[in-house]
Amino acid sequence: METNPPKTFVIDCNECRAKVAATEAGRVERFGTEEGSLEPWGERVLIGNCPNCGSILVGRATQVDFEGYDAEVDRWTDVVRVFPKPSKVFSSYRIPRVVTDSLVEADRCLQANANIAACVMFGRALEALCNDVLDSAKRTDSSLTEVSGEATSRRSYMSLAEGLKKLRDQGVIDRRLFDWSQQLRAFRNVGAHPVDTIIPREQAEDLQTFVYAIVEYIYDLADRYEEFQERLAKKAAAEDAKKAVRAHGDSTL
Repeated sequence: METNPPKTFVIDCNECRAKVAATEAGRVERFGTEEGSLEPWGERVLIGNCPNCGSILVGRATQVDFEGYDAEVDRWTDVVRVFPKPSKVFSSYRIPRVVTDSLVEADRCLQANANIAACVMFGRALEALCNDVLDSAKRTDSSLTEVSGEATSRRSYMSLAEGLKKLRDQGVIDRRLFDWSQQLRAFRNVGAHPVDTIIPREQAEDLQTFVYAIVEYIYDLADRYEEFQERLAKKAAAEDAKKAVRAHGDSTL
């Protein structure tokens, strides 16, 4: 009696640090249309085991083509691992979209073993961070130039090297973070130019750890520190108010 072979799906195993054909143990799918339009969407979550190390792996894919709507057959994105070690999520609302988008793309590159491309995206994220933190808008030529009847603003961006140096000089990052950032800049430059080289995944992951750390340090931790100071100020004001009430009560006795 013939038996059907087990279903598999290709996913990145964080333990093996490689793409594997995980044995599918279950899936959940859902479909619908965008609110206010007829654009369809679909997503699926797959769970399985790595055939090499046995790790439990959970991945997510989204549908990009739909049979009978915009294509002859359904087509899905690659499965992106969401467990274990899902993509980093930051809490600050101040992080520019170009930074978060670059980090998401870099993580996808790592899961596809495209380490050089990942380093380029890490460099892009860090360069955008530098320009945001150093408020490049103040260095913008505020004059508007008419192009084809439309007003467009001219904006200049500093290089990654210049931005990192200014972050260090202004005390935004310390010497250790600056030294680490120089390694990232070197790998970014290697990836951005046609140089015959290989960047091991372990080094690319180290750079990912650094970029996550500096983004969290500059945005998330700064926001939490301000919130902490606000709570302390409110608590101190409440204590002062209580003392004033007690003092007033004692004076009327």
